[in-house]
Amino acid sequence: MKHSYIFEEGNWKAEGLYFDHENNKVEVYGKTTIQHLKDEWVLDGFMELKTENPERFFNKYSIKPISDKKDYTEWTSENPALGKLIGKFMIIGDTILSSYISENGIYSGTECLYKIDETKYLNRGFAFNGENKLSSWEVTLERI
Repeated sequence: MKHSYIFEEGNWKAEGLYFDHENNKVEVYGKTTIQHLKDEWVLDGFMELKTENPERFFNKYSIKPISDKKDYTEWTSENPALGKLIGKFMIIGDTILSSYISENGIYSGTECLYKIDETKYLNRGFAFNGENKLSSWEVTLERI
């Protein structure tokens, strides 16, 4: 299956729900830009919690382009809150899976991107701080 998210340059918006460490629910909004450079793909974006004092989480990924012979690739990210993250994307049919751990080994997480069509994905994920939940989310990604 051909994927459009990550595999094609473009802009995406995210809307849905964010759950904090105590499972408190907040609406979330975000945007992502994907660029394909010669030696890397760059995914640059943010998620913003729709609260009285909106809080933004920024993330910028550097992704190794996926060759035609593989169904996975590696990525790194500099996250202002969590530090350097090291992860992998795995392609399984209509789904892109992502797992990561922070360079210091404290933070870890997983994300699932399920393709609805060329312009829409369902995104589900969670993050942990050691043995404790940090956050989870359920959002819809749409190409803009």
